[in-house]
Amino acid sequence: MSPPKHLRNESRASRPRSSTRGPLDESDDPLAPNSPIAPTGAKQTGVDAFNGASFHELDPLAPDNLPESQKKDLSYLLRPNIFHPLSQIDIPSPLRSEFPILDPGEPLSSSLGVLEKLLSEGRFLVAAHFAGSILTSSLISSTDISIIFSLFYTRLACLELSGNTVLAAQESKALEDLNSAFYYVAPESDAANTKSPESNTPQVRHIVPWPLRVLAVRLQSIGFGDSRRSIGGLYEIGLEARGEIMKKDTDDATRKIWRDRLEDLGVRSVNALVEMGDLDAAKRSLESLRTSGPESESNKLRRALLLLRIGDTDAAARVFDDSQDSKEAALMQPLLSMSDGRYSDAVSQWRALQEDSSRNDGALVAQNLAVCLLYSGELDEARQLLESQISSNHSFTSLIFNLSTIYELCSDVAGQLKGRLAASIAAQPVSGQTNLDRPNTDFKL
Repeated sequence: MSPPKHLRNESRASRPRSSTRGPLDESDDPLAPNSPIAPTGAKQTGVDAFNGASFHELDPLAPDNLPESQKKDLSYLLRPNIFHPLSQIDIPSPLRSEFPILDPGEPLSSSLGVLEKLLSEGRFLVAAHFAGSILTSSLISSTDISIIFSLFYTRLACLELSGNTVLAAQESKALEDLNSAFYYVAPESDAANTKSPESNTPQVRHIVPWPLRVLAVRLQSIGFGDSRRSIGGLYEIGLEARGEIMKKDTDDATRKIWRDRLEDLGVRSVNALVEMGDLDAAKRSLESLRTSGPESESNKLRRALLLLRIGDTDAAARVFDDSQDSKEAALMQPLLSMSDGRYSDAVSQWRALQEDSSRNDGALVAQNLAVCLLYSGELDEARQLLESQISSNHSFTSLIFNLSTIYELCSDVAGQLKGRLAASIAAQPVSGQTNLDRPNTDFKL
């Protein structure tokens, strides 16, 4: 969702609430997919160090090298008309970088190495462009399912991470129905186990990596303009996961993978209901979720944040009743104060967390403290606090957006200040943890 544009109100007697972002906003959604959506970049940063491994680690359970009799022709995913042309016109000039040109004379491994380097640097828009270039080149064989699906997944994920979800949704429609028989195979290597002794049914496997299947469910629902399609798609693949868990011949390691996937789908279904605006159904679904073991503190925090987003502050406060001493639980009190509009109390509570040297989320605490200072009328301190985070090489969407909001409120040359902010972020050392191809909307330009 594009952030609302800030509007100046000529009347100084009654100024509307400033547009800011915090932990409950969609761009920093705590329930947003983690590993299944973020592209898996290799640890190497050198082009020559690429060995191709990360492009085969999307799904350890997906069949890799199919026998000749079961080869699948994926040429329908290699058509150039599928992929939209990408531009950096919506990116501030200090953050722009050149689109690399694919050399058809180089081996495929070299091109994949370039892509790995872009991913490791956080150049997601550029990586999406280069992934599309590889997919439409002569370097790819239409039957190399591992490379094709990994590149297609990387293309869609990078488009979404760089703020081009609509384009990703349109391109995801090329996959068509991922539940069709075309995408299922019974590998010949499992011929002896092709049928289970209990049900006498074929033991087939899906050839599409699980992260791509999950990502496609949401993107196709957007592309086809049917939000209910997302819920239905999650339940369909959830039934498959449940079936794999219940198989008697499934080993413990594989069963754990499927259990983790099923739990992840439960959280995604709740998030999909939130996106649909059905908060009551989201709350009921959240309450019905069950985990295979003790709930982690991070999952508790996600659940509490969703309850805050729904508006049930009492239920959110009860989430950490049994673990009030954890670092995640310590975040709840200032968040509850913010939800109730008690910003002065929240300022004191965030300051107390900021003084805790044992915490490793200082940038998050600082940006929430700055938002509370903004709503308390302390614009100068809020500005200094956020600028100090930028100087410490911290930069993420909500921090940049909030600092840009403060520039609009306290200066008549906000555009120049935002330009300097973009230049400062461009000069930060590359960590690979954030998107460097930030759109103008992050800076409210």
